[in-house]
Amino acid sequence: MLSFSRLMPLAITLALLGGVLAVASKNMVVDLDLFHEMSLYRQMESEGSMPTTDAFAYTPTNETVVHHEWGTGAVIYLVTVSTGWGASALVALKYFLSFAVCFGCFFYAKKQGATLAVFSILAPFALNLGGWMAFNNIRAQLFTLLFLVILFFLLDLDRRGKRWWVLIWFPLFIIWSNMHGGVVSGMGILGVYCFAQLVEAALETRSPLKTLHQVWHLIVIGIATLLLLIVNPYGWEYIPYLYRAVSMDRPLILEWRPIWEIRLPLIYGISVLIAAYAIWREGRTSLFQSMAIILTAYLAAKHYRHGSLYAVTWACMVPPMIERSGLGREIRNMFDNYRAQITVTAFSIALIATGYSINVRFWELKIPNQISSTQKPEVIYPAGAADYLSGQNLEGELNLFVPFSAGAFVQWKLHPQVKVSIDSRYEVAYPDQAIVENNDFYKAKEGWQATLNRYDTHAVLVPVNSPLGELLTQNESLIAKQIGWASVYKDKGFALYVPKKDLDKFPSIDRTDESIQGVFP
Repeated sequence: MLSFSRLMPLAITLALLGGVLAVASKNMVVDLDLFHEMSLYRQMESEGSMPTTDAFAYTPTNETVVHHEWGTGAVIYLVTVSTGWGASALVALKYFLSFAVCFGCFFYAKKQGATLAVFSILAPFALNLGGWMAFNNIRAQLFTLLFLVILFFLLDLDRRGKRWWVLIWFPLFIIWSNMHGGVVSGMGILGVYCFAQLVEAALETRSPLKTLHQVWHLIVIGIATLLLLIVNPYGWEYIPYLYRAVSMDRPLILEWRPIWEIRLPLIYGISVLIAAYAIWREGRTSLFQSMAIILTAYLAAKHYRHGSLYAVTWACMVPPMIERSGLGREIRNMFDNYRAQITVTAFSIALIATGYSINVRFWELKIPNQISSTQKPEVIYPAGAADYLSGQNLEGELNLFVPFSAGAFVQWKLHPQVKVSIDSRYEVAYPDQAIVENNDFYKAKEGWQATLNRYDTHAVLVPVNSPLGELLTQNESLIAKQIGWASVYKDKGFALYVPKKDLDKFPSIDRTDESIQGVFP
């Protein structure tokens, strides 16, 4: 008969794996950015070179379009479309990357001295802080998290005097910078490490020359890393784009708001207190780790989307620091004294987490066409409207005014027959005012009617649950008479409007009694 001493590590491991699976499967809706990333790669493959001007919108766009996530689109397109494996491949890639990030955090923390006991107590904080943003289907940010963990391992090699890590870092950095603008976080962590090593060398040697001798290789690596930013299809233009993307405000994008305005302020606060305790206990002995935690905690406080960067850094750095503290000793004693209870609890957590994952069908991607009564995703896609338009014999290009969250899906499904007014590329392709105008239009703010005449718009896609959708539903005949537009298509999620003079070109279809689910890809 197995003793609890042998069963406990297995139970804890299964609980951690179940927790990762549950958090990763909580949102199975395809991420909206994935569609414009794949659209770009499809265009690039068709043209044989990287396009630097926009081909998807009929509204004004930036003169040069620098798409920092083009590499992510290439990977996803090749894995899902080129192979023909579609949704199954995307799900597999999502879980591979998600578990790779989590395993990486655990093995890094273990390498720095953390035990399974301490890590398992602290891991839920990181999962809750970063899982919602990180484990989507699939965001380019997920690649950034994986590269960030790899960077931590590489910097640990440098600390141990093994300089060959740069042979991995340089190609990794080039790949990273072509997959996501989150490469800036890698540059920041590298900069923090260089500064920490400089301070430690200065305090140890008390000599500028000896200090320089110890850190000169890091100075060279830092300069070379900056120069490698131009190794991309856009060359030098990538650098001013990155500066604009990092420095601009995005008040209308939920994930760019402070973490306490969105969710999890209590968990974030507790995590900061635990980290502060760990930093206080460690003192100067863990300068780099402390600075990395402080930097990413600040970024998370400022913008919720950076909570995943903080979560990964926290999971890697805090458990080893806590392990060496009095709190770590208390946690180990608790695990030694309550083996049976902890084993039963861990097995229960593993079963509950697995049951939840099965209940939400963790293997099944979703492209919802309407808000669900049980799971309310923030994004719904005009799958029915796209099917409707693809079935029409369109003469020439159709300019379709769309919501911010629907544009990429429409361009993926209907380009080049249909051009959109906006999509979630945001600063990549559009001037700052574009999203404000789009937001005001669908909120039916004063002057929304004028937007219809501002551009050469041929049709308008309206979410039925938006303020504009509700206004049109309640007063359709009156509004239609005022603006000269009428609906030709309706379902539970969207309605499609065209000018009355074009009604003979579009058959009227009502699918409000149907349940529509989109298909990937």
